[in-house]
Amino acid sequence: MERKTTIARNKEGYGYKYTELAEINKYCENNNISYYQEVDTCDINGKDYIVTYVTENGVTTSHRGCQIVDAVLQGIKNPVQEYGSSLTYCRRYSLLMALGLSTDDDDGASCGTTQEVTEEEAKKYKFGEKTKHPNATILEVFKDDKGYLQWCLDNGKNARIKEMITLLTGLKPTEIPTDEEQHEMFEYLAKFDKVTDKQREAIYKKYNVKSNTELTLQQFREIFS
Repeated sequence: MERKTTIARNKEGYGYKYTELAEINKYCENNNISYYQEVDTCDINGKDYIVTYVTENGVTTSHRGCQIVDAVLQGIKNPVQEYGSSLTYCRRYSLLMALGLSTDDDDGASCGTTQEVTEEEAKKYKFGEKTKHPNATILEVFKDDKGYLQWCLDNGKNARIKEMITLLTGLKPTEIPTDEEQHEMFEYLAKFDKVTDKQREAIYKKYNVKSNTELTLQQFREIFS
């Protein structure tokens, strides 16, 4: 479904403007489009994602959208309210993604600027006071806590910081497996249950892991090729 329409933002929130759901619904009505959404838990990484089902011209397509993350809202400490706000936010932007719609300042909101990230800028960047590694540079965190940087890539909202992390470290956001890849992974896990303890120990040693859940799909393919 090829579509690249811009909807003007008309509401302020999270420090910038966002598109109201009513505007998106109006667009769907005008174009004879219907949709519904559900929360799907990925069997590979255990994280929740919004899946949007769009029906247009009698054809229904599914689209995996935003990952639902913990929201931290200023002045709000109710975890249920935080989760609800995060869910609403993810539903809205997952719907925009599924419809192929963009807002007039999406890039500016996520990056702050469209200027290309430079290595000099990336090396100077320091994490904020309220982060896990206050005032530490990306390279300092990379040396001691690569897992935190990977978490930032998978869960962070600032695209510019993500670009800096990738530029300096080579780390990339975790790719969401397709349905086919998930099915393939399940088959390998079933096969792995049948290997001997000796084979299991050799595999863990070779790939430097402690359990089969740490093995990647590519590693499973190598093991059972």
